[in-house]
Amino acid sequence: MGAWKNRLILLAMMLALPLAGLVFFGILSEHNFRTLPYYTREGAVEGRSLEAQRVGQFNLTNQDGEAFSSQALRGKVWMAAFFGTDAPHVAQVTRQLLWPNFRYRDEEDIVLVCFSLSPKHDTPEVLKAYVDRNTRYNGPRGKWQFLTGSEDQIDRIVSEDFMIQRDLSEPNNVATLWLVDAEGFLRGVYHAASEDAIRDAVEDIALLQKEMDLAAYAHKQLAEEVAGRPDLPVLGPEGHTVPAFAFVGLDSVEVSHRTVAGRVKIVDYFFTHCPSICPIMSSQLARSQAWMRDRNLQDSIMILSHSVDPERDTPERLLWYAQRMGADTTQWKFMTGDKETLYDQARHGYYLTALESDTAAGGFFHSDTFVLVDRENRIRGLYDGTSTAEVDAMLLDAAQLVFED
Repeated sequence: MGAWKNRLILLAMMLALPLAGLVFFGILSEHNFRTLPYYTREGAVEGRSLEAQRVGQFNLTNQDGEAFSSQALRGKVWMAAFFGTDAPHVAQVTRQLLWPNFRYRDEEDIVLVCFSLSPKHDTPEVLKAYVDRNTRYNGPRGKWQFLTGSEDQIDRIVSEDFMIQRDLSEPNNVATLWLVDAEGFLRGVYHAASEDAIRDAVEDIALLQKEMDLAAYAHKQLAEEVAGRPDLPVLGPEGHTVPAFAFVGLDSVEVSHRTVAGRVKIVDYFFTHCPSICPIMSSQLARSQAWMRDRNLQDSIMILSHSVDPERDTPERLLWYAQRMGADTTQWKFMTGDKETLYDQARHGYYLTALESDTAAGGFFHSDTFVLVDRENRIRGLYDGTSTAEVDAMLLDAAQLVFED
């Protein structure tokens, strides 16, 4: 009897070990899945950097004669194709695109976008007739967009945004398809004539959906985590709000209070030649940006880094620094400009210190503080920018401001 009992115990242990492994590795551990590369002008790279190619702003007209802009694609995964409806190969490309269109027919956040390479011929009326004749199972309205507009704008989109060099002898023969993620970054490239490539594209769309799903789930969890927390205090004198501002950003493009209106802001002062705390603070902001991106907060929170050394920190120098930090500069703005105006904004806007100093390392003294500013431009928190623990607290506080009604 004892022998049988021992055998039963041994059998139970043998069955329990694999089950425990499944529980540990399948439930308690993180799930990793294959991710798609980003594309730069030098080729595909792992991970997103400042060089990652992103589709810029455009305003075109679709087959219904309605204005259609790149903003309408924000938050959606989309495939881009390029052809004119009068091109010899148009039927083949359209037939290939029917596959991903049908596969994701019920997914409102998956879109096909076809840019006309023959815009003079492809009026909205011509495109509408082509759509009615050749596409099926489009699912939600707007699932498949055929776009036309000025030749100059479409040429710019094709050559600059999608990095396609057209053959001058056959400018309307472009067999390239691009997969674009929810933030406008190029994530996959395929040959339109290859069924294998189209199958790959269909599977890659699923990978980008997985990225979106994970970020959406993390966003929801974060909202639950910060719900019910006490309100953050409003700091500074009663009624104080950050004054309006206008500084110079990368590529000499103005960054102003209008650029960040309606967003939560994280603010700091730094300089690119800093030999002491600035690299630490900027590294914390780079980490913060990745944290926000993984939780779908990149459109709700802006990072504003002001130079205390504007004479040396030109827009070109700031671009170099942003690249070094791996910053996504659609969210993280680096600013230079008039020295006294920058210093006044620090003192009177954010209650930070910014000044030249013969005794400070690098010749400038500035606060090591991150300032959290809400949508109404009120100061809601001050944090040590060199402390990981305080930066973690800042991120939760910033998320709390985002989720407030």
